[in-house]
Amino acid sequence: MSETSIAATPRILAYGPQPEGLGARERDVNVEFVGSSRELFERLTERPVHLVICLHAPPAFEGIEAVKGIRRFDATVPVVLASRVQNTMLSLQAIQSQVTWSVGLAGDESAEEALSDLVVDASEWLEKQAA
Repeated sequence: MSETSIAATPRILAYGPQPEGLGARERDVNVEFVGSSRELFERLTERPVHLVICLHAPPAFEGIEAVKGIRRFDATVPVVLASRVQNTMLSLQAIQSQVTWSVGLAGDESAEEALSDLVVDASEWLEKQAA
């Protein structure tokens, strides 16, 4: 693969647990899961990111705090906040943190599975944008 095509490959950072079997499908999008905000911030500085997906599932994954940190590194990268909690307080915090989109996760499956579904959908969307 040429360096040009590597640089052009869309990149998603997902802050949350990596679901089993997600990497099995060949895709034209580079998806990287990170398990801590520290690792997320380190990866943000490595090379350009096209989309960040943050799981908000306290106490393990503090999505709102992660978004605040992301905005210190990059004010323009689109950020999706994914949570099962959908209430006024979380919505206000998301707006204040400059979340691009806030999405509700399905309550009938584990957070890992719901996050996996969201990452797959986002990857497919980015593939279409890059085509």
